Amino acid sequence: MLRRVALISVAKRIGIPLQDLREAFADVPLDRPPSHQEWQRASRDWKRRLEERRQTIERLEAELTGCIGCGCLSLTSSPFL
Repeated sequence: MLRRVALISVAKRIGIPLQDLREAFADVPLDRPPSHQEWQRASRDWKRRLEERRQTIERLEAELTGCIGCGCLSLTSSPFL
């Protein structure tokens, strides 16, 4: 249970919705202590999700930096519209 509380705390701090945690750790049992394999499987899934999120943020940052640096203020070529 302490691991779950720690994960919730970290997720909240960095803006990850609780639903994402719920999905990632859905297969980790609540009615008994999870096995090492169960934690490893859930951790791998969580790491994959975090990596996808990181890549999405990096792409957004690159697009936004390019858009701000462009200075054209074009409504037709902006990737955000």
